[in-house]
Amino acid sequence: MRDRMLGKDDKSYVMYIDCERSWFQHNSVHERRIEGGIQEGSTVGVLLDLDRRSLRFLVNNMPQGSVAFNNLTGVFYPAVSVNRGVSLTLNSGIEPPELDY
Repeated sequence: MRDRMLGKDDKSYVMYIDCERSWFQHNSVHERRIEGGIQEGSTVGVLLDLDRRSLRFLVNNMPQGSVAFNNLTGVFYPAVSVNRGVSLTLNSGIEPPELDY
């Protein structure tokens, strides 16, 4: 199953996050580990900017590091993966935050 995880192929862009840290992964390349994770009640945001062809992740409306991925092309399909015992509420269509690039 590990070979089917998000971020293992060239078509998925992922932020893995737990209670201590986060990191980004694409095409099996794991990079930019950031200290500080999420707690119960945290909000995780995903900002896909098609004009800038970039993908950013936010935790509690604060950028989780810099722009995670640039120069994106193609068609995008959102996906969420969680570990067992984890619950989440998914909100779509929320007004994106104003961010400095």
